[in-house]
Amino acid sequence: MNKLEKGHKLFVNKKLNTSGYGFGGEVIYNIKDGHIPFLSLKEWDFYQITNKRFSIYAIIGHVSYATSLNITLFDFETKKNYYIGKLTPFKKVKMDNNANEDSYVSYKSKKYSISIQRVGKERFIKMEAIDKIYGKCSVDIKLSKTLDDSVLVLLPFDKKNQFYLDQKECLLKASGYVNIGDIKYELDDDSFGLLDWARGVLPFKHEWVWGVGSGIVDGKPFGFNIGSFANTKEATENIFFYDGKTYKMNYVDIDFDKNDYFRKWTYKSDDGSFVFEMVPFYDNFTKTKVLWVDNSCHQMFGHFNGYIIVDGKKIEIKDFLAFTENAHNRW
Repeated sequence: MNKLEKGHKLFVNKKLNTSGYGFGGEVIYNIKDGHIPFLSLKEWDFYQITNKRFSIYAIIGHVSYATSLNITLFDFETKKNYYIGKLTPFKKVKMDNNANEDSYVSYKSKKYSISIQRVGKERFIKMEAIDKIYGKCSVDIKLSKTLDDSVLVLLPFDKKNQFYLDQKECLLKASGYVNIGDIKYELDDDSFGLLDWARGVLPFKHEWVWGVGSGIVDGKPFGFNIGSFANTKEATENIFFYDGKTYKMNYVDIDFDKNDYFRKWTYKSDDGSFVFEMVPFYDNFTKTKVLWVDNSCHQMFGHFNGYIIVDGKKIEIKDFLAFTENAHNRW
């Protein structure tokens, strides 16, 4: 695996500058120095906050020819799903260039405003909207870093200058609330968030597998990020964190049944340090089909049971809430 050093430029002489992984902020996102095909750049900030009762995600992102802005909440107990969002064709919101620097990304219209701000080790997600279905809605969430490290990958695809630059963070301590009309959801002490900060020129048709978990195990913080996307010969995003320490993995085999997503999923790293099983209880299924866009994703929530190996010691982990998703995109 190729480890990137600080100050690594995304493009050199208009060519993608190698590939690799890091623990956050290594890559200079000099996108203007690359030869990027028209309407092919995709940039998004995706946040998801989860506890035992519900999960929320917030998105600000664009695919060059359209911008997606939304807050979505799904309730594990009632099975209700609330979406408060906008899709703005042929408008592109200005995104930040580094997930590790202070930033402010926002959108505002007459009936909908959303912003994501980073200040030091904290991030703030705010939204105000007048929704046609739910009426007045608002979101005010604070996310606080509990880890020094995250995981960053710069990965190529088969075609020239197609790439995937992504930084993922987990174990973000969450507080705040979501108001949907007269319904209020408050984040409790068991609420943790994640960040998926992604920039790339992707093939029109692609698939990924991605899983994240954050929580407390026997009084100690445990979190992980696993997945497979693009060309992973030089780097992967597989990592776990336990009791403040970082443990990078190379490959994690994720086995599941695409014909029945509710069947058991299994996970095993090539070094044997991460071994789990998960039987899903909730499918946060999403599908978007507009003109040439045809995206679908099964985000499967379940309880992970298995173990990690930490400094030669086996740590058993039971009933740990997390998700793994399988996405198929044409966009």
